[in-house]
Amino acid sequence: MNASRRKSTRQFNIDDVQNAAPDFVTEFTTYEAFLDSQISDADQNYLQARLILMTRQFVELGFRGIGHALSRKDFQERKYHAELILQSRRQGPISIISDSLTVIEPFAQALASREEANRTTRLLTIIFIRDRNNVGHEISGYIDYASRLKLDDFTQFFIGQNKLVPLTTDLSFYNWDTHMSTSNDSNNFHLLPDVNGIRFRCQHDRKIVHVDPESKNYGDGTTRTCVNTDGYLQIILYDHYLRRKKF
Repeated sequence: MNASRRKSTRQFNIDDVQNAAPDFVTEFTTYEAFLDSQISDADQNYLQARLILMTRQFVELGFRGIGHALSRKDFQERKYHAELILQSRRQGPISIISDSLTVIEPFAQALASREEANRTTRLLTIIFIRDRNNVGHEISGYIDYASRLKLDDFTQFFIGQNKLVPLTTDLSFYNWDTHMSTSNDSNNFHLLPDVNGIRFRCQHDRKIVHVDPESKNYGDGTTRTCVNTDGYLQIILYDHYLRRKKF
């Protein structure tokens, strides 16, 4: 066996590395400083976004914050009403048509008494009408009163010159002779088809309005009123009251 094969393997010595070049760890006074140096800009942006998200969740749950905690639903409802107030201030006083008119017909009186509340969205009324059209067909439909007030001039209706009839553009429309039917959402209500009939979800407070005539509960904050009048086959009013929070 020659001398080269008898040569022992040299053991690694950390002192050799330290003597060869200064160790990079000497650049940092603490381990935390070293860890900070390893965080890239992308990491920092990601962590900052996650931190903001977690902080928002803590505030939403009421654990942190410098003011009053508001749920997402409460914030959206409060913002909606605040924007309505600002809009009304910009537009000036809301004109109530029926105030200057002599209203006699029972159905017109019922809607006149609800006009201001629907124009200011303190109340949202769904009108169910069953009647005959000008060719004798029986028709029925659900009407978003607040929405129609913005689109139509109700003067002739209030004074008894015109009838209010359901249209294919209303929440729902059905012709019992031709079986033609339509359904639409409005700014105030979303139609929810159901095996037991029709339901509407209020777009502002997310509560459900039940219009099933067999139901004894018409929804939280909703009442049902039948209007007796000779001018129509059937009139039913579903009044949904929007709760105003005290701030």
